Amino acid sequence: MKFLQTLLDWSEVWALLIPLIIIAICNPKEKHIRILRGYVLIGFILNFSATFMLEYYDLVPKWMYVNNMVNNNLPYNIHSIIRVLFFSWYIIITIGPFRFSGILKLLLAAYAFLVLINFIFIESPFFLSTHLFAAESIVLLVMCLSYFFRSIQDESHTNWLKHPSFLVCAGICLYEVITFFIFLFFYPLSQKDPAFFVVTMRIYNITFVLLCILLALAFYKSKTYHKKKT
Repeated sequence: MKFLQTLLDWSEVWALLIPLIIIAICNPKEKHIRILRGYVLIGFILNFSATFMLEYYDLVPKWMYVNNMVNNNLPYNIHSIIRVLFFSWYIIITIGPFRFSGILKLLLAAYAFLVLINFIFIESPFFLSTHLFAAESIVLLVMCLSYFFRSIQDESHTNWLKHPSFLVCAGICLYEVITFFIFLFFYPLSQKDPAFFVVTMRIYNITFVLLCILLALAFYKSKTYHKKKT
């Protein structure tokens, strides 16, 4: 039981090892996939930092304390921003020019502006921002829906269902649809129903593992997909 608890506590770290291992084995070098490689590596570092600070708080230097307590919210906030920027960049490049490209870029710019406003005037970056996570879900869901719309409208010979990007966008959609509601009610649940809050966080952990598995499959698919094309 203790092993299972530890496994769940560290799931945000070891889950990212799955795509990292596939990257090490397959070494996909395609231009678009490099963006995802960057995300996985940065995400692993951030999640390891956040989990380490929580599990081994006695080893954390005192200068990293906030209000005399270990605070690991900053890595989570940064990870959310990284997730939006890297996944959006990947989707925009993958779908290429189409009639909504300008709107997607404008949406990403508006997101970046709102993030700055939020952390300069509204919330501290050391506070887990539900506004930030809600904005993340909205932006990435719009990006993914644009991808699916583009694939339906596309008249080229590209089979989007077999394209690695389909797995990526499917994983992002699954993750964002579930986590949107988890983080939307994050603080009310934690205060009014702690037991159910723990359950929702386990659901979040499982959802993140599924996202990482789909990313790993996309890395593997990228290698085989481009081999078939050549």
